[in-house]
Amino acid sequence: MESRLTSVKTKYFFVINPNAGRRREQKRLHESIVKACEAASADYEIYDTVCSGDGGEFMISAVNSLLEGENADPELSLRFYFGGGDGTVFEAANAYMALPEELRRSGRIAVGVLPVGTGNDFLRNFGTAKDFLDIDRQLKAEARDVDLIAYGGKYCANMFNIGFDCQVVVRVNKHHGKAFMTKSLAYPLGVAHTLIKFPHTQLRIAYDNGEEFKGKFLLTLVANGSYCGGGFDAASEARPDDGILDVLMVDPITRRQFISMVGKYKKGKLLGTKLGDSVCTLRKCRYVTIEAPEETDICVDGEIERFTKLTMTSVPGAFRFLVP
Repeated sequence: MESRLTSVKTKYFFVINPNAGRRREQKRLHESIVKACEAASADYEIYDTVCSGDGGEFMISAVNSLLEGENADPELSLRFYFGGGDGTVFEAANAYMALPEELRRSGRIAVGVLPVGTGNDFLRNFGTAKDFLDIDRQLKAEARDVDLIAYGGKYCANMFNIGFDCQVVVRVNKHHGKAFMTKSLAYPLGVAHTLIKFPHTQLRIAYDNGEEFKGKFLLTLVANGSYCGGGFDAASEARPDDGILDVLMVDPITRRQFISMVGKYKKGKLLGTKLGDSVCTLRKCRYVTIEAPEETDICVDGEIERFTKLTMTSVPGAFRFLVP
């Protein structure tokens, strides 16, 4: 841990997952943090996490130590920047929601992300990786209230994926850490492998207005943000601050049809095309329940979980997120 204390009323914490990204990226990140914070005379700490969940626990501990109790400074604000990928954003969002509601409503705590993970899709809703790696800009970042998706006692920041997209992530995770694997190669290779099996998933999807769909789907996504898979604009109409979930259902199609439409799917231009409108159904809602006949994989912010029945509910303005 590196630290420096000054008399400023904002303290900056950089919570870094040392296993996210390449070693050279990690070194450059640490150097840029120190350089920017020293130049700004910022009160900061760099904390390297040691295990899964450690970063969220560190944030909760720091908040409890500095903002609660008799010795708490009522004028102090805290900013936490988590270095990692979308799974790290998921961890940060859930730790943030575990904080006392009064502190969350006070506006004194905000969370940012430093994109050194594989996908980094959540931040694409707000800017580029270059923007978010600029520590000078991060120190001056705007705090925005963005939505989360509540499910099963937890919170999703970006997107749920079931079916094809989820199985791609399963494949990507198997390749994670291999010497030849780059961020730009990981997802396309996962798509190629998944295309061989071409899975379809039996689901029942029930919306808050009473509408219901039953059948097999190539893929289904429930979105707060619009991007997944390292830059696929899959839910192109989704906005992370509108209090609405975008749910996209894609019917089973042939491999030839898939290959013909995947380029438009990546660019967010599939809806409105003849093929897209014939196989895709988009719904917007406050909450949706999805049920599978047996335990099934679901990708939540890039991490794989299992489910048989889940209700996903939009929580408007729940997460105070830093946008440089």
